[in-house]
Amino acid sequence: MKCLLCSNATAVEFLNLGNQPLANKYPTEDQFATEDFFPLAIYFCTTCKNVQLGHIVSRERMFVDYYYLSSVNPGLVRHFEEFAAQMKNARFVVDIGSNDGILLKPLKELGVKALGVEPSVNVSKIANDAGLETITAFFDAPTVAKIVAEHGKSDLVVTSSVFTHVEDPHQVIEDVKDLMTDDGTFIIEVEHIGAFVANTQFERFYFDRPYYYSATSLRDLFALHDMYVADVEHITPHGGSIRVTAHKNGYAAPKTERFLTLLKEEEKTLTLSAMKKFKDRSEAYVRAFRETLEKYKKDGVKVAGYSAPARVSTICNYGNIGPDLIEFLVDDSPLKQHRHSPGTHIPIVPKEHHETHRADLLVVFAYEYLDDIRKKTEGRGYRYLIPIPPREVV
Repeated sequence: MKCLLCSNATAVEFLNLGNQPLANKYPTEDQFATEDFFPLAIYFCTTCKNVQLGHIVSRERMFVDYYYLSSVNPGLVRHFEEFAAQMKNARFVVDIGSNDGILLKPLKELGVKALGVEPSVNVSKIANDAGLETITAFFDAPTVAKIVAEHGKSDLVVTSSVFTHVEDPHQVIEDVKDLMTDDGTFIIEVEHIGAFVANTQFERFYFDRPYYYSATSLRDLFALHDMYVADVEHITPHGGSIRVTAHKNGYAAPKTERFLTLLKEEEKTLTLSAMKKFKDRSEAYVRAFRETLEKYKKDGVKVAGYSAPARVSTICNYGNIGPDLIEFLVDDSPLKQHRHSPGTHIPIVPKEHHETHRADLLVVFAYEYLDDIRKKTEGRGYRYLIPIPPREVV
């Protein structure tokens, strides 16, 4: 298959997760019969170490009506407060894919001029209603022209856990260049395929994200557009991400040692052989998760889940896990409540539900936020299960 980043015909399928629904479309009962399913096959480019989907769903189909709210997650709120503090000297920040204003809010509190761009009508309305200026649009050339005409160029363009969602990263980079000042900075926070492989996080693959980047693939991608990556920093959100700093060619910032070190590491860790081993572990882990749930059911253990992130869809559809094994999912987002998990239709309920419909054990799908979930459920004697690989934690 052709790599959509470097254009070489060196993308090889290494994992097939079967037919999957759209992971961030949470259906009501009357929508079950009309859910869309697509083949979720994953490819690795042996040339630039890009990972991409074999089938890409249009962004319009994906994001016009969206159910993910960043600010319901205390861990992400803390992350963006700390991130904003690093931007206090910026003149004008543009946040691409600003969601409900999770970064715009602390920037406003710091007195930094900032503007969000968010395509989801329902989510951008939440930000604007909170006084966080957000353009409801996809980030494209007309949007850039509007921003420059009304606000001038930006010295700092940011996109967090969004670059992996864009259908055409080449065009986005060109549009960012038109928005940036010549001495400006483009910062991308993006999930790192190296972390996914190291931790066997197959559940992070779904149609919202057509690309899964390495430092190597980002270096090569920016080079095609007269830009360069100066720095890559490991950060914790979304199972292991990287914060990538890029500039236009001619800018004086040198490449950092930690970026060059990561490139060398990826030469050894991101190989086709490593991807095939990743596939074997993924198959074993989802099988073990299902078998664990079946044993709980046999033993009379009542199982529910806490949080309904997109990875619920990938895990449960791949493992054929439905409400017969996980009775319900508690989620703090009002946009997901009283709906169901995509494909397997596990009911999603507000936190008050588990106070009257008590479970014995909670599957923690958003496991990186286990400490926050423990605090929300403390004093109730729950057991907790991390799903992949399945293990109870105290």
